[in-house]
Amino acid sequence: MQSEFEKKYNPYLARIFSGPVISDFVNKRRSEFMESIIKESNLFRIIEPGMSLGGFYDSIYKHLLKTYRNEYIYKNAIAEKILLGKHSLNTSFMLTEFRTAECKADTVVLNGTSNVYEIKSEFDSLDRLQKQIKAYQKVFDLIHIITSPSQLEKVEKVMDSKIGIMVLTERNTIKTIREPKSGRNQVQPMIIFDSLRKVEYVSIIRDNFGFIPDVPNTLIYKKCKALFCKLSPEVAHDSMVKTLKKRGNSICLKEFILGVPDSLKAASLTAKLTKNQRMRFREMLEQDIESYFYS
Repeated sequence: MQSEFEKKYNPYLARIFSGPVISDFVNKRRSEFMESIIKESNLFRIIEPGMSLGGFYDSIYKHLLKTYRNEYIYKNAIAEKILLGKHSLNTSFMLTEFRTAECKADTVVLNGTSNVYEIKSEFDSLDRLQKQIKAYQKVFDLIHIITSPSQLEKVEKVMDSKIGIMVLTERNTIKTIREPKSGRNQVQPMIIFDSLRKVEYVSIIRDNFGFIPDVPNTLIYKKCKALFCKLSPEVAHDSMVKTLKKRGNSICLKEFILGVPDSLKAASLTAKLTKNQRMRFREMLEQDIESYFYS
């Protein structure tokens, strides 16, 4: 798996950890995409007799760690070493590809506050970084850039002292270069509001004002937003953190995240699976890979 010829398949191998590919795989119990990549890249030769699907994922992940440290590698490191290593699923939750009104955040970890992690791997440009940071400052308390050793100097030059900087080392550890400074009092309630689902902002309005506007559904967004914008930045932010953490407040989801192989921690959060689909995927991970790609 180390030849230059095979490395050209790395971007495709990375996609097997994506939410859409996993969801499709779980629903069909097969994946044409995965089958084609395995055949074209000649990965059959690394499949040992009795290897489980979970073991196969681990093998691909180890290969990517050595040869292609893409965005997923960074997300999974955050899930393993920060969400599960530093915090606990009982008090924290992680969101990936979280859409704000102005951009999409790579990874958000919610504990007592909000932490957004912008990933800049060795393959990423820094051209949009300043714009992304300005957007994050309107929503999140603590902003971190997590980058590669090769990008560190460039990141340090363009980031002001309020922004935290981390490095994913060659040994796959996360090293903190600089801690972020709180920006909780500078968030913008209007922008936060548009990052929430209807059920979430309605709940926040009820909790903070004691009622839900008695208006037709066509006006509920407008009325709730007007009320939400009356909240102080701190209250709006803290209410957002409290309600977003509820997305992960499920015993079944926690058990699923803890039960999948380490290589799939971030993927378990990215894939939009139902309770039954999560149970099915865990069963699939334990089964012989040959039952999926040789039959």
